[in-house]
Amino acid sequence: MMTSSGTRRRIDWDVILPSTQQLSAPATPATAEARFATLTAEVTEVPSPTTLARMLLHAVEFTRVVIGLERTGLYLLDEENQVMVGTFGTDAHGQTADEHMLTYRVGALDREVFARAEMGHPWTVYEDCPLITQSDGDTRIVGRGWVACTAVRGPCGPLGILFNDSALTHAPLDEAKQSQAAILCSLLGRALEPCRSFLLASAANRTPARGIVQDVTELLVRDPSLSCDDLAKDLSLSPRRLARAFRREANTSIVEYRNDMRLTRFFERFDSTAQNLLDAALAAGFGSYAQFHRVFRARFGQSPREYLLQPRQGRASANRAIAK
Repeated sequence: MMTSSGTRRRIDWDVILPSTQQLSAPATPATAEARFATLTAEVTEVPSPTTLARMLLHAVEFTRVVIGLERTGLYLLDEENQVMVGTFGTDAHGQTADEHMLTYRVGALDREVFARAEMGHPWTVYEDCPLITQSDGDTRIVGRGWVACTAVRGPCGPLGILFNDSALTHAPLDEAKQSQAAILCSLLGRALEPCRSFLLASAANRTPARGIVQDVTELLVRDPSLSCDDLAKDLSLSPRRLARAFRREANTSIVEYRNDMRLTRFFERFDSTAQNLLDAALAAGFGSYAQFHRVFRARFGQSPREYLLQPRQGRASANRAIAK
């Protein structure tokens, strides 16, 4: 803080907090935070079919357990063969199921989802669709209803689609939850881009070198408040060199990538009444409420309070303007 004379006033913590005063113990991470840390840390490992399969499993569980989507399924794009390949999904009883044996040919709906994502629509909702479940090796239709399709896109193009519906309860679409899923898919796409060769079962068994995106992700998982200069220092690089290397590998800036991670953490922490916005923003890694407000408005076109407190059905236009 600058004083009226223009000089900085030093805070002497040894005087304010005597050495005899006990410091409080670090808070135990919330379940949501722990799950997010686990999910994000897994993509920082040296990629292999095994580590990526585990990460994709946790991503699907994260969408249900933390975000609260009722049923989800994550399919990856096999562009060479023009098919969508299953990974993990939700069965008829709401439990996570292995769906690696499932494939289907890329269709007009998938192409439309990818095209709309490229135009700035993070997800696309289709009404009155057949709701599918896998049971005992058979594919069954368990009803009809809406299906939300959220593209997973990397810097070099589409990687897959996260599908979700509410076949179990027939609840209406929750725009807030879809926004959280869209941010997660954006982060997932950027993290998966360096691992394209391991995403499909037919990929060659080779291990690419650890990249800048993975190193930066690991540091931001530990401390989302780190500045670009802090990251550069931790990685023994100049800020300029780090910025160029990161953009070359991820096709986005460190600031934008870090904001995605912070917004994801924010959505894990705020309550539905929007009464704890400041606490949630600071816990997510934003340096101030003003910074959080600016980033949130740039992404959603509204202030945080306006967005979070408006009626659910009134959020559609704002959400569909999110640019990825």
